[in-house]
Amino acid sequence: MSGFHDAGKRKKLGQNFLVDDSVVRRIVAAARVGEGDRVLEVGPGKGVMTRMLAATGATVTAVELDGDLYGRLVADEELASKVTLVRGNALKVDLSTLDAPYHVVANLPYSVGGAIVERLIGERTRVARMTVMLQAEVGRRMVAKPGESPFGTLSLFIAQYCDGELLFTVPPEAFRPAPKVDSVVIRLTPLAEPRVNVDDEVAFFAFIHEAFVHRRKTLWNNLRERFGDRDRFDTACEKAGVPPTDRPERVGLAQFAALYEAWGAGE
Repeated sequence: MSGFHDAGKRKKLGQNFLVDDSVVRRIVAAARVGEGDRVLEVGPGKGVMTRMLAATGATVTAVELDGDLYGRLVADEELASKVTLVRGNALKVDLSTLDAPYHVVANLPYSVGGAIVERLIGERTRVARMTVMLQAEVGRRMVAKPGESPFGTLSLFIAQYCDGELLFTVPPEAFRPAPKVDSVVIRLTPLAEPRVNVDDEVAFFAFIHEAFVHRRKTLWNNLRERFGDRDRFDTACEKAGVPPTDRPERVGLAQFAALYEAWGAGE
């Protein structure tokens, strides 16, 4: 009976254990960490990546939510002597206790991977770099560029605060249990300052969300209620260097900032 319940809990937590050592080695190599670096690993699971990270000489803190897995990690005396193990939720654990700057290296749970990245971006002044694995759909959206099919509001949010790149794809057979979709490893490097300067970032991203409310419609169709007047909208597009007939997935962050500024100036 306990095995059944454990399986259900693992599924709920979105846990797919990476069992292909060659993929783990690629992730650790991509993280480019070593002696003197500090690393935060989210969701160490059975500790495969944790051991490889510790072997680089980096100082590793691993945060595990699952009590059973945490117990097994702590029981491994050799591992526990090299790594700081914390039982907690990565969405809630106090990250201010970590010495900064630190690198994030993780195989993130599908169910909350995006939320964890968003939280870490909130901590970006203390984060050197993130090398993380996510569900392919989410990871590709994070690093997509204007004109690419996954490009959207998440892409723009990431671009405001980080340089992002897709490193490689990981097939389902690298995991146990095997998920039904591919995964990707991405690298996010926080910027010293947000990429564009706007007066109110919350309002700016609300503007962007409105522009994407119907992806297949033009910017004008999505933003007509906000601008009201077509001539005003066309003038804003001219200033921003955006064709008024463009769809939102073709518009970059700086262009959205210029549109937002032009809209605000006309209020």
